[in-house]
Amino acid sequence: MRIIYFDICAIVLSAAVLIFLLTKHYTKGRTNRLILILAVLFLSAGLMDVFDSLFGTYVEQSPSNAGIQLFSNTLFFILRHATTPAYILFLFSFMGIWHKLKIRKVNLILFALPFMVIFISVIANVFTKSIFYIDENGVYHRGVHMSIIYASALVYLFCVIYVLIKYRKTVRLSEYIMLCGFVPLNLTAIIMQRIHIEMRLEILALSLTLFLIATVVQRPEDTIDASVGTLSQHAFFKDMYKSYNVQRPMNAIFIKIRNHRALRSNLGPEIYNMVLRRAGEKLMQMGRIINIYEDVYYNGRGVFTIITDGDKYDHTVDLGRLVVAYLQESFTLSNLEIKLNTVVCFAQLPDDIGTYNSLINFMGSFHRTVPDVDHLIILSEILSSKDYRMKSDVDDIIKRGISGNKFQMYYQPIYSVKQKKFVSAEALIRLFDDEYGFVSPAIFIPAAEASGAIHDIGDFVLEDVCRFIHSPEFTGSGLEYIEINLSVTQCIEPKLVEKIRGLISKYQVKTSQVNLEITETAVDYDPVITDNNIFSLWNMGFKFSLDDYGTGYSNIKRVVSLPLDIIKFDKSFVDEMDDPKMWIAIVNTVNMLKRMNKKILVEGVEDERTLERFVELGCDYIQGFYFSKPLSENDFIEFVNTRNSGKAS
Repeated sequence: MRIIYFDICAIVLSAAVLIFLLTKHYTKGRTNRLILILAVLFLSAGLMDVFDSLFGTYVEQSPSNAGIQLFSNTLFFILRHATTPAYILFLFSFMGIWHKLKIRKVNLILFALPFMVIFISVIANVFTKSIFYIDENGVYHRGVHMSIIYASALVYLFCVIYVLIKYRKTVRLSEYIMLCGFVPLNLTAIIMQRIHIEMRLEILALSLTLFLIATVVQRPEDTIDASVGTLSQHAFFKDMYKSYNVQRPMNAIFIKIRNHRALRSNLGPEIYNMVLRRAGEKLMQMGRIINIYEDVYYNGRGVFTIITDGDKYDHTVDLGRLVVAYLQESFTLSNLEIKLNTVVCFAQLPDDIGTYNSLINFMGSFHRTVPDVDHLIILSEILSSKDYRMKSDVDDIIKRGISGNKFQMYYQPIYSVKQKKFVSAEALIRLFDDEYGFVSPAIFIPAAEASGAIHDIGDFVLEDVCRFIHSPEFTGSGLEYIEINLSVTQCIEPKLVEKIRGLISKYQVKTSQVNLEITETAVDYDPVITDNNIFSLWNMGFKFSLDDYGTGYSNIKRVVSLPLDIIKFDKSFVDEMDDPKMWIAIVNTVNMLKRMNKKILVEGVEDERTLERFVELGCDYIQGFYFSKPLSENDFIEFVNTRNSGKAS
């Protein structure tokens, strides 16, 4: 009589894992699907073993029942011995070495050979009875060639051991211990069941392995992003680390939703997550449309990544173009029309991005390093361009700029309409790198804000401008003040006031000689700290300008409450002044600010017609290429001295 309690425990464990995976929809990705297949195999084998055991125990054994027992045992053998190769496939997927199976067809043949031996032997056994047989009384007996089954199974067991030893470094120690548990558990169960045929231990050993894998090694909550439904950022980092370790050839499609912050802010977290889930579901469907296997990850902050096998180059490029076409179309969700602003880039890994660390860096910056176009970007086609290399190396460029004193201050003159002369200038930082030459602030400022280097750059600006104001050249020029931009991060520095106080004391600069510029973004970023810094500096005698007025979402109440002396109209006002509706807005804005006793500076004036229109409107200051581009310190002093003396028109 067979002891079926072990089989029942195995069925419970396998069923629990299967139900958990299905109800939580943890079926994304090759590895998770292989766990699902293992659960089905273990559950089916356990059920078949219990059926056979119960049939032989509670149904009277007789020749008439021999056919049923032969069928159930045959199916059990096939299911049981499919579990080990399935486990090896799981190892190949989990350890990032799936591509090793595809290098040569002979590998696949050799891998399938032991199971084919088992399968053919078990099917032939119906006629030969050499593996097992049911006697005339319906009693089960092992055949003379049962050793073929065990030998073939041992081949797979040795394969498991080989893979675990060879690719040990692709997984963490805790994972490795759990994965290795498959070997001793199976060997012990096989030996015990060989000695005591009535103890059905093999399926229980397998189910214990499955349970440990599902709960400890491949934890679904770590591999699936619950809010989006794709594989998670944690799974991406883990899979890519293993893949780079074994130099797995891959194709990657990187998708950045550029307007993800605006979507989240305007739609709210709940609908925003619905947008991401819809996008994720569509990306997962696209692979099936063009018959390609893909893993889709959500990496947070509006970034999706699709990974395919390295031998699917053409299919993946087609998939990328399909993704671009889909993302360009708006769609309706909760009665709202949604439009995603995206950039999509295709790369071959590790050819285009050579190391794991380089990949992580690329993930955080590809939306600014690759061109903003409406078609699929092939990374290999732009890798050699100076613009891409500059944007990719921008962090190192900034470090070289700081350590090598490569930053310089330039000054764009500001013309006073009332005084009819140049009274000040805006200080603008420039970076000249030995390798790349001029590096635009539009490139290095956002990167510096992201890396934290903006603090060092801001300190340089404050000190160098104070040095310039203290110089005899500035004193003799008749200039009243210099405008200094404060970044968002500077506005929330706890020691900003002490830092500026120390600099004006060091260089003997009057507070009236410095006008501090802040942006609408800075005003609303952290109101408490920003207000404390602004009012403390204002009480010391500094004046403030609001830069780029009209480009953000102005909180009029906040703007009115701050001690702002000058409001600077962004160049977009100038560019659109011929639009009748925009001109109405400009006129009314000027009137409103004038009644609030604010002075108005217009940026981006490039021709005489524009100058005359804004002068007639009553604006106080003009800045732009009509008068001068930003100039180096010496050129600026020469310009002011020449123009203010009336020597040049």
